[in-house]
Amino acid sequence: MKTRIKLNPTYWKHSYCIPFSEDVVPSSLFLKHKHFLVLDIETQKIAQEVGGWSHIENLGVSVACAYDSKSDEFLSFLEKDLKNLFDLCEERLVVGYNIRGFDLPVLKPYGLDTKKLDTFDLMIDVENLTRQRYLKLEAIARGTLGVGKFADGLQAVEWWKTGQVQKIIEYCIQDVKITRDIFQHGRHNGHIKIQRSDENIVQVPVQWN
Repeated sequence: MKTRIKLNPTYWKHSYCIPFSEDVVPSSLFLKHKHFLVLDIETQKIAQEVGGWSHIENLGVSVACAYDSKSDEFLSFLEKDLKNLFDLCEERLVVGYNIRGFDLPVLKPYGLDTKKLDTFDLMIDVENLTRQRYLKLEAIARGTLGVGKFADGLQAVEWWKTGQVQKIIEYCIQDVKITRDIFQHGRHNGHIKIQRSDENIVQVPVQWN
């Protein structure tokens, strides 16, 4: 089982009474952070172009988008602006869907020091709660919010190759909004829902506050 949250080493410099372990309930992490940053990125290439999924650090970032709960704003960053994003990441709890397996490794070659971050990966937490692997964000969005995505990462790469950067930003921000709304729904209601088909919708209790 993967650890449900990832804490940077400075987390332990406080007086909170929680176990000395990275594998603790998410509520322990939320004690530290008043504000969070929901993060999502799109890439310049697909995995097949860089030698497979074991080389995702070579995918390159086309755009990165985020929602900042402190300013209540959606933000977008081009490749040349990623340092500004990294500064925000170090000041917030970084939330996303599969960010530990994808977004953060792709950002790392640009100088992101992941050891300085506190992160909460919704996908890992839901997988640990349900014992189901490879759950798609689409299934949780349809079940919890009643909405789906209008594109995918492959389409975003095609937009990059044809210079349609604004379309990538719009798509990436939509993914950020969906992830934020799922996160907020779980925090406020104590559950999310997963829809695999019209007849198969499962409610999953979560502890995200």
